Amino acid sequence: MARILIVGAGDIGGHLAEAMVAAGHDVWGLRRSDKPLGDGVQLLQADVADPETLLDLPGDLDIVVYSVASPVFSKEGYHDYYYRGLKNILRAVKGQDVKRVFFVSSSSVYHQMDGEWVDETTETLPTSFAGKEMLAAEEALLKHKLPGTVVRFTGIYGPGRTRMIKQAQSGSHCDPEPAVWTNRIHRDDCVGVLTMLVNRALNDESLDEVYLATDDEPATLFDVLEWMKDRIGDVEPDHDVPEATRRANRRCSNKRLRALGYEFIYPNYREGYDKLLIEMGLV
Repeated sequence: MARILIVGAGDIGGHLAEAMVAAGHDVWGLRRSDKPLGDGVQLLQADVADPETLLDLPGDLDIVVYSVASPVFSKEGYHDYYYRGLKNILRAVKGQDVKRVFFVSSSSVYHQMDGEWVDETTETLPTSFAGKEMLAAEEALLKHKLPGTVVRFTGIYGPGRTRMIKQAQSGSHCDPEPAVWTNRIHRDDCVGVLTMLVNRALNDESLDEVYLATDDEPATLFDVLEWMKDRIGDVEPDHDVPEATRRANRRCSNKRLRALGYEFIYPNYREGYDKLLIEMGLV
């Protein structure tokens, strides 16, 4: 039985905490609100941006998973909740013999925008404040004396994360050429990936410092939207997708994660979104 702290017990962190409890571990979920967590998960109400609230973290921790979401989309918010928040947590567990700290990052650290393939070895020179702050947090963890692993998720979708479905319903259209490449991963696979990595750490199995977590099939925005509109059927007339949705144009590789043995629940957007569309009563 391990002692595990999930910092940021929201959608992904909360489900990970439940999975770890089900596996027989002692699990604490840290979050800003006092909203109850799943059965068996011990709630810690604190704010990673305020070190004074982190003085009474549990001791003898084996694993720390840092999976927070900034409450505001701004440079200051990202700095406070990714870079500074992570450093506050690392200071708060100082002296503990933690086996590994996991930081949930994002593919926003990549700067490539012309359909290039990227993986864990690709150069990262982000231009957005989000990418810069994420990368700074990654580097802070990997330079720390505690063993650390960064997990870069691509576009997360799943229950409650239905932006693309709403775009398709409203008739959003993207020209097939030039291709705009997109990458995604289902929420359940985010939890599955983290579960596998945590278990490897607990079993003292080797881990790399960085994993890019995305499904098997990068797809063009045109293909995703047109497939989805065909499945739904009753959608509004076509109109151009807002330019803001076209910021990322790259193809992400999951070869390192696959080589580690992870098997995706939803290996492509069709399988993942089809289940969502059925659950939402749209097909």
